[in-house]
Amino acid sequence: MSLLSHSLSRKRNNFDLVRLVAASAVVYAHSIIVQKPDGHIDFVTAWLGFDYSGSLGVFAFFLLSGLLVTASYERQRSPARYLILRAARIWPAVAVASLFAIFVMGPLLTNLPWRQYFASSATWANLDSFSTVTLGRRILLPGVFSDNPVPDAMFAPLWTLPVEVRYYVVVLVAGMLGLLKSPRGMVVALLIGLAPLLVRPYFAPHFHLAWRHLAPLAQGGYAFHPELVFLSGMLLYALREHVDINGWTATALCAVYLCMRGTPLAHALFYPAFAYGVLWIGTTPLLHRFAPRNDYSFGIYIYGFPVQQTVAHFWPALGHLVALLIATPFVVALAWLSWHGIEKPALDWTRARLARTRVRAQQAAADGMPEPAAR
Repeated sequence: MSLLSHSLSRKRNNFDLVRLVAASAVVYAHSIIVQKPDGHIDFVTAWLGFDYSGSLGVFAFFLLSGLLVTASYERQRSPARYLILRAARIWPAVAVASLFAIFVMGPLLTNLPWRQYFASSATWANLDSFSTVTLGRRILLPGVFSDNPVPDAMFAPLWTLPVEVRYYVVVLVAGMLGLLKSPRGMVVALLIGLAPLLVRPYFAPHFHLAWRHLAPLAQGGYAFHPELVFLSGMLLYALREHVDINGWTATALCAVYLCMRGTPLAHALFYPAFAYGVLWIGTTPLLHRFAPRNDYSFGIYIYGFPVQQTVAHFWPALGHLVALLIATPFVVALAWLSWHGIEKPALDWTRARLARTRVRAQQAAADGMPEPAAR
């Protein structure tokens, strides 16, 4: 047996590889959207007849987040440490990306005079990266990408961050209530976790999509249910000692889906097969040699869209694959800089500070203990 619990250590899994593929899928999907239509459709949509590669990439991210963030809380056993580490993983990269957009991309790409660009309050509003991460405030720069096929959008994929942050809070609340320690408690945690899903459609900017959020996935539609995927990851963590991951089961689930493809059951069968496939790819030793040593996925996710928008700004009529080839080296370079220059240093510094704080607390506790009585 290959239990899921045995693969939660980073040295034993390929989850960074899964995240890298997921981020690349999102970038590929957006290559079709940001350019003028060239007659091509997403290959996942063409093959499945529903959903598309971008949403599957997002689902892979959320499945692993639900699993690994829950595991992180259990390891930390401290709400403060958990929140600090979650913030250190996301906020610094987004804050620097905001600065890069304001002071590098904006001046180079705006159709406004620099004086007008820097005098606009809309420019400086983008310094509020905290609201981008927690509330979904869009990063919009005056005169930038206003004539693109997808006008104005700078970091469109970041709409998922507030959704994920809300579920960090769900994990926090569930952990503080002691619900993460057993499958039975996890059921209560999952019920708590349904609340953000039910209220999200009624808050801007997604009110007009409410019927799609809560309705069954429509033919050709985008799922918009990453919350359910995160909760599935939480449930998998609760059942980690009982979930066996093996290639035969993954093959069988794929075969069942293929046999039922084109039937009303196709949707219901595809997503469990996809989730199990993600777990198999993330845990099989066969792919461990391909797992990257560094996690560039978040940087690719952040910078993919603005770089693609820049290509579309200069060459809107390019075919999406040519545009993707042009954008890729710049996206990879920015992701490399983000990881080595921002993300990893922020995480290392935060972990070191927390470790020192823990050691001092342990020393203080030891110093305050009464000495054992002499015999």
